Amino acid sequence: MHQDASPLLPPPHARIGLVHVRHLRAMTAALRAVDYRYGGGSCRTQVQALLSWCDKAFAHSASAAVRREFRRAVAELHALAGWTAFDAGLGGSAHRHFHLALDFAQDEDLVANIRYRMGRVHLHHGGPAEALGMFRLAGLVGTSHHTAAILAANQAWCYAELGQREPALALLGRAHDEFARADVDSAQPWAAFFDVHDLAGITGAVYTTLARTVDVSFARPAITSLGQAVTGYREEMARSRTFALISLSLNHLLEGDADEAAAVAALAVVQSGDILSARTRKKLEPLHAEAGRRRATTLRELITPLLTAPSHAA
Repeated sequence: MHQDASPLLPPPHARIGLVHVRHLRAMTAALRAVDYRYGGGSCRTQVQALLSWCDKAFAHSASAAVRREFRRAVAELHALAGWTAFDAGLGGSAHRHFHLALDFAQDEDLVANIRYRMGRVHLHHGGPAEALGMFRLAGLVGTSHHTAAILAANQAWCYAELGQREPALALLGRAHDEFARADVDSAQPWAAFFDVHDLAGITGAVYTTLARTVDVSFARPAITSLGQAVTGYREEMARSRTFALISLSLNHLLEGDADEAAAVAALAVVQSGDILSARTRKKLEPLHAEAGRRRATTLRELITPLLTAPSHAA
């Protein structure tokens, strides 16, 4: 899927106006939607093209108010660039864009959201302690119940990865409490992904991790939460649904139902065909390993091609 990420620059010696800020935000929103639906590999090039336009636009004059709004919009775009790089398997590029986003950001909840995303990179690459530190740092500046819910849920995930049941469950409970107080409908565009369905998805992720690190009995509540997420995710959140299906398959396998695990994994395989996300491979690794341990041949053969497919770093 392609997006025209080349808004017209103002003519030489002209000023940047609010129309350019609105155009930038509209393009960022469109590319964010592509990322959610098709993965970071599908739009990273267009995001980079839009950043190149921003670099040139900075040379033009603007009022103080417009310059402030423009910098905030650029912060949002760099945050998206970091996320698409992360999703494409480019961790170094992701951190570079996140640091640039922090340089431009002025809104405290946006700063918290950027640090949350930096923490997710650490968590994805097997650094739950580092991720936990970043989520805590984000919590120092986050101001909304919605942001607090995102951070508490992700801290719970870190503790689950560390095999610490009590703090994981306590923070998961806090995430649900904060979410109940949040005004989700007025969430900023860069945080709007975290709705009731995504809360169910990350709840399932926490329980899935606890099932692997603490007690397999957590597979049952994981299946319940992930089922809610899979049912609730809209088509434009196809990547999130794919990840939830992979985790759902793993939990069925942990409960000893290899046939159901294979059936759910087949749905994930079909869903992943349109998604250019290097994270899919990482999500499949525990499922593939568990299928090997349990000699679930059908399931293992089903997902092996996805593990050997080329990376989506374009």
